[in-house]
Amino acid sequence: GNDRQGGRRTMSVEEARDILGVGADASDDDVRNAHKRLMLKLHPDRGGSHTLAAKVNEAKDVLLRRH
Repeated sequence: GNDRQGGRRTMSVEEARDILGVGADASDDDVRNAHKRLMLKLHPDRGGSHTLAAKVNEAKDVLLRRH
């Protein structure tokens, strides 16, 4: 997954799974649940960072778009 679109590197599916901690067989619901769980942990009010939160959001988008 090293295809560059307009010079901007999109996150690979492998990378996205890694960030969310889900397997290759994860369903959309698994992805959403993992995302939700991580976002609760990463919330800026709890000392999380916007950069990490953005990565988690991007990972979710990559995995839910992959069909």
